Amino acid sequence: MDIVEKKPFLILIDGPMGSGKTTVSIILHKKLKRTSYIGLDRIKRYISDFKKNPHDNEISRNVVVAMTDAYLKQGINVIIEQGMRKDHIEIFKKIAKKNNAKCYIYQLTAPKKLLTERVHLRTALQGKPRTSNARIERNYKLHLENKYPHSVIFDSEKMEPEKIATLILKDIKK
Repeated sequence: MDIVEKKPFLILIDGPMGSGKTTVSIILHKKLKRTSYIGLDRIKRYISDFKKNPHDNEISRNVVVAMTDAYLKQGINVIIEQGMRKDHIEIFKKIAKKNNAKCYIYQLTAPKKLLTERVHLRTALQGKPRTSNARIERNYKLHLENKYPHSVIFDSEKMEPEKIATLILKDIKK
């Protein structure tokens, strides 16, 4: 099902590590015309010696914000998947409003034990170093502290990514 909107839209997909943000975003990106897919982790890779520190993270966030604004200004829809603080969501909502774009906010969640298993499986399959349980725990805690009250929440333990994407597509088609 391909959807073409006259008015651009912004889809924010938030959640902790392992919740399925990337998988759902890829499914949506394949089904939506004239849509850019931006992920903070993907943007970080553009910096050759990216460091996991506040400064480099802020640079990448600023690039995501600028890209979102530029795409929406040109009438291109945007999907952003990343773990977000409430203040970041507010920034994206302002950009959508400025560009007369509809903003949809979704949060994916699952039990912490399952998230941990998924992250460890993913890194093993990718041949990457194992993500520490402490880092997963920090990420999960940050997510809980920053749950956005005006979002649609999907439990990815109970729902497959394809089903979540289908429900999002129905929501944006209204």
